[in-house]
Amino acid sequence: MKIAICGICMLLAAGCALPVTTVRSVDTRPSISIHGTSERADLYVDGIKMGKAADFREPNQLKLESGAHKVSIVEAGTTTFEQKIFIESEHKTIIAK
Repeated sequence: MKIAICGICMLLAAGCALPVTTVRSVDTRPSISIHGTSERADLYVDGIKMGKAADFREPNQLKLESGAHKVSIVEAGTTTFEQKIFIESEHKTIIAK
């Protein structure tokens, strides 16, 4: 009898789980996408190389802090595109011509 009661108590205790909380954060920083560049062109933002410009074609985006930024496209050591942008809270698509 004691074993049966202990077994029932163990099953009841196992069925009672602690509450689970999931915390998720959303990155709400503004972003840019680049179009009109070759596969070899590099993307610079504020003088810092971010990688290949082709890596940031839509749907891929580069998240930036709000404010003014200088966007440059450099290919084979030559700046082929440069633009100052201001982003606040949305997505901008930059078309490098």
